[in-house]
Amino acid sequence: MSSKPANVSKKTGKKGFETEEIVRSYFLGAGFFVVRGVKLRHGGDELTDIDLWLYERSATLARRRIIIDIKDNAQPKAAERLFFVKGLAELIQVEATGIATSDTRRSLRELARKHNVLWIDNADLQRLKSSQRLTVSSRLSDEDLGELIAKVDTSRSSKNVRDNFASVKSAVADRFGPSCANTAIDGAQYFAKMCVEAHPGSLPAQVFTRLTYFSAAIAAAALDFTSGETALRPHHDRLANLTDAIRFGDDPKGTVEKLRWAEAAIRDYAPNGAGLAEIIHNRFNDALKSVPAESLAEIVVKMTNSERLFNAARDLEQAAFLTDCPSFDDLPIDAKSFLGAVLDFIAINRVVFSQSWKLDNPIPAAKEDADSDSTSPSSEVVVPPIDDGKLL
Repeated sequence: MSSKPANVSKKTGKKGFETEEIVRSYFLGAGFFVVRGVKLRHGGDELTDIDLWLYERSATLARRRIIIDIKDNAQPKAAERLFFVKGLAELIQVEATGIATSDTRRSLRELARKHNVLWIDNADLQRLKSSQRLTVSSRLSDEDLGELIAKVDTSRSSKNVRDNFASVKSAVADRFGPSCANTAIDGAQYFAKMCVEAHPGSLPAQVFTRLTYFSAAIAAAALDFTSGETALRPHHDRLANLTDAIRFGDDPKGTVEKLRWAEAAIRDYAPNGAGLAEIIHNRFNDALKSVPAESLAEIVVKMTNSERLFNAARDLEQAAFLTDCPSFDDLPIDAKSFLGAVLDFIAINRVVFSQSWKLDNPIPAAKEDADSDSTSPSSEVVVPPIDDGKLL
């Protein structure tokens, strides 16, 4: 006996995944940087997942992170999700929240408005689903990219690619800023290294190119967010702050204090402690100076004087998911400039990386049923209006 379509959708979660992709397309079209399917981790455990994580840069000093919970099923339990997402937002300290739900109760919309929660109800979802601009896409879905990653992992008898991709994603949830940028740059180094070692034009080369773009996109967004704290300071102060952020992560002063404590402990308790502490101090400082953080920080400072770095993050994210994966040479100028600076920082040759994947490579980049007249990266997306859709 065959199952009913509704049951199949319920068992596989396909309907929910499709709705998440449509809502993601809406927010991408509205100018946000969007990551879907972010795992919140603590101590190596996965605690929960965030359906959509958004980053908005609306002015020089105005930056905001938003999490959106999406439930499109017969029993969405919208009130419970509202309480959940508000608590999660407080836990991970993001600035705004939203709910996309198949629920139709107006009383919940009023409750959401009262608590400054963006509310997208069933009527709104149906309007989004009826928009061809949102439902017909030139992008891979998360599931499509996951399948490509699985093929590469299977060929290598490991789950390293999947795990590294998930690690880069999860960094936005609880440490967005310098630490997230460093995690993403580490991810870019891993993926770019694998890319240049792969056979040019192969499926692994394509997948690693996509994941390098994605990691660089996360790094760009995180560094743009970090730069907001020093946006009004003199250029040399901003450069010094970002250089330290790239070298040390979230807490440069704390890191230096820990190193001083370690040196003091070695000096007081180790045999020949004074000499050994001096050697460690000098070698550590030499290692720090050898990290070319200033060059990357200089690019970041220049690009964050306007929205160039934020736009580069969006372009790199788009390139990572485009059906026809663009080569390095075909990226938009600012995206190419930032990624080039990242490749220099992680000691990956730009020319070798650019030759790993070309637009005319024979490996298909995406879904076979992708519509040929779907929108391109530069196409304007017409976003249908949503009642009460302004993020509060």
